[in-house]
Amino acid sequence: MIITADESIIEQIEKGNNVSLLKQITLPFENNNSEQANQQNEVRSSNKKIKTRDGSLICVVCGSLATGYNFGAIACESCKAFFRRNARKEPSTFHCNNNSDCKITIETRRNCQACRLAKCFKSGMQCDRLLTIEQKAVKCRQLEENRNLALESNSNTNTEVSHPSTSTFSDDLLTLIDTDILLTDFTDLLLSQPQQTLLSWEDLQRVETISFFYQNRIEFAIRDGLPWDPSMQSRTFSQVLNSQSVSVMRLLSFSKQIPEFNQLNVDDKVTLIKYNLPTVLGINSVLSYNTETEQLIESDSDVPFNTQFFRVLHGYNVCMQIRKIFTSFLHIAKYDRKIIELIIIILILTKGFSITSDHDEPILNDEISVYRAQNYYIELLSKYIETMHGYEKAIKLFSELVVHIISWQTIQEEIRKDVLRTLSPEYINELVPIMKSMLRIS
Repeated sequence: MIITADESIIEQIEKGNNVSLLKQITLPFENNNSEQANQQNEVRSSNKKIKTRDGSLICVVCGSLATGYNFGAIACESCKAFFRRNARKEPSTFHCNNNSDCKITIETRRNCQACRLAKCFKSGMQCDRLLTIEQKAVKCRQLEENRNLALESNSNTNTEVSHPSTSTFSDDLLTLIDTDILLTDFTDLLLSQPQQTLLSWEDLQRVETISFFYQNRIEFAIRDGLPWDPSMQSRTFSQVLNSQSVSVMRLLSFSKQIPEFNQLNVDDKVTLIKYNLPTVLGINSVLSYNTETEQLIESDSDVPFNTQFFRVLHGYNVCMQIRKIFTSFLHIAKYDRKIIELIIIILILTKGFSITSDHDEPILNDEISVYRAQNYYIELLSKYIETMHGYEKAIKLFSELVVHIISWQTIQEEIRKDVLRTLSPEYINELVPIMKSMLRIS
């Protein structure tokens, strides 16, 4: 039995034509309305027939590849996320310009929210299966408790040279990630390469926990509050810059889940974020890039990032350099996205990562704690790559990462200077505080 929320694992099973092995079990809910129950049973029966000839499941809403039953109907991850966000909203929130007669496909599903939501309900998706606000609050409190337990454990071992332990991460959290399949994969690694395997079960558990935190950073950021509406189109240069604040806040919410970062000196955390996040932001974006549409979009409710201003601002040559480096990171992310997730933490924890010409980066109050935290994640990444991909591939990947990061850092500083030269006082006044901080505008 595999319990997993990892889309990559589901995708691997689907590609191997083993979709028949996937079966989602959901808990029934009480419903006194027998007629409604019969209708829902009919929808479920019809949903079971929605399969392609090779056995793959097809989303009953938009027709794209589905992963299984989501909220009572066979749906893809995109429609699942859309329904979760919008199912409980008032109907008046949505409006159709086409007499509620829009055709919903994988290409058009973002065009009309009203018709898409209507089709979700018509296809059998149910509000009853959504978590209530109270249930989400309980879930958030559990995550907070998990993080505090980890912080307490790490603070007790600060004076030791040993690596931070992950044993304090709650079993409740681990049930949300794919521990069964990971245990099987890791056992196979131990049996096949007993002399070369470097990654312990505890290390692997930490890698998966980090991946879980990254995948949920959007929900964490919503809880913390966003400075910009990600569903709003950016039409001016200042709005384009402000729209980036959403990704910044999501990265901040992700970093807050990392115990080693969270226990650092407050001023040191501000310094690391202020000087490292602008470069990290670009590397982070490869995990949200849609290669089919060639759009940068983190969440289904977001509008794609507007790049037209930057093409004009930076010119052809710089844009080609950006594209080349970005593509290199994209290849690594496609190969193993967990590598990029770990790199993000390592770069946030890097002192002196910024190559500012005026050398204005403050001295850290507790540099040794930052060094130890970063060193732990560098070693974790090294062990992860070598264990999962072999020694030779690990050497190649590390070499590529170093070269690409240095190149990206250099071009990112040029981008920042171009932006500052272009910003008028009027535009600067329109920037949200977090973007002024990222651009180091006093």
